[in-house]
Amino acid sequence: MAKMKACPVCGQKVGIDRLESHVKKVHPKENVEVQFDQEEQKEVKQAKKAYKPSAGPKGRRLVIIAVIIIVVVVLAFVLMPRGLRVGDPAPDFTLKDTANQNWELNVRLEAGAPILLEFFHPQCSACIYEVNGTSAPLKLLYGDYGTNVEFVSIAITLENPEFTNPPTLSMVNQFKSTFSTPWTYLLEASGTSVRDQYGISGTPTFYLVGTDGKIAFIHVGSGNLADLRNAIISELTP
Repeated sequence: MAKMKACPVCGQKVGIDRLESHVKKVHPKENVEVQFDQEEQKEVKQAKKAYKPSAGPKGRRLVIIAVIIIVVVVLAFVLMPRGLRVGDPAPDFTLKDTANQNWELNVRLEAGAPILLEFFHPQCSACIYEVNGTSAPLKLLYGDYGTNVEFVSIAITLENPEFTNPPTLSMVNQFKSTFSTPWTYLLEASGTSVRDQYGISGTPTFYLVGTDGKIAFIHVGSGNLADLRNAIISELTP
């Protein structure tokens, strides 16, 4: 327990560690300086240290650091790229096709037809499965709806050591020729802007874009495309 000392104004005895605070709060108009001898100064310092709250300067710094970390994590989560969802506007983009002509999504939508975007890589085995043979799912869809829906395959870079990155125009042309796929092919020859806009993490990934410019359906992976077929039918039904 701290030593008691009389207040120089009112004479009330107060713990010496609280005496200065007492004078300021109880006698704010009194211009009084509290005097301590050397021993009392030492005791005041020790008493204040003993009763120092846990959230002192160091504690407050730790709290501030923790708050900053939480804010950074939350912002990273909010701002991090994510895949699009059904109902989101399809991000516009312009890429070169295999004839070195510009292909722009919003311009093509002006034709009034839904657009099926397939993100793929020419060396992706699942992408090859979709078009390899007459019974390949993507070929069947094109055969049934290719006159009413624009099919577009976009070659993108993927962080896969088994793939040649970025894909080249010759790779895309060879893929198109080998599997006799007559629809439009685009190439993101440098960078990953379009891939990142659409949040692509694997191939093949399909986005059906409705005539209103919004994502109508998303399908990730190869295999049975029955759900994609139903989505196309829904888009074409008045």
